[in-house]
Amino acid sequence: MHPNSIFLLVLAISLFNGLASPWLGIVFLLAPVWITSLFPGIASFLNLPEFVFYFASILVSTATLLIGGVPAALYERLLGGEPGGRTAMLIWLGGAVFLSLPALGKVLPLFG
Repeated sequence: MHPNSIFLLVLAISLFNGLASPWLGIVFLLAPVWITSLFPGIASFLNLPEFVFYFASILVSTATLLIGGVPAALYERLLGGEPGGRTAMLIWLGGAVFLSLPALGKVLPLFG
């Protein structure tokens, strides 16, 4: 599998985690803290639940993408792996899947 294809899988898993993660509720409840600091001028407009859910989902997705990439970055840095190579992308995919396991556990009973 080409590294770009693996990266698309990482993005898809990160988006899934952003929509179904148990952390989404915590980020949603902390919205008054992060909305006022990220969007100081329009914070009152963005306090609608739809916007808060959307931005909370984006924050969780982005966090999954970034934190899932840490093991791949350490592999490239410490073991001298090829930057953006297949092995690093597979490590990144594994990290994203690991971070998405709670979301998967939350969604699977809906289909069972």
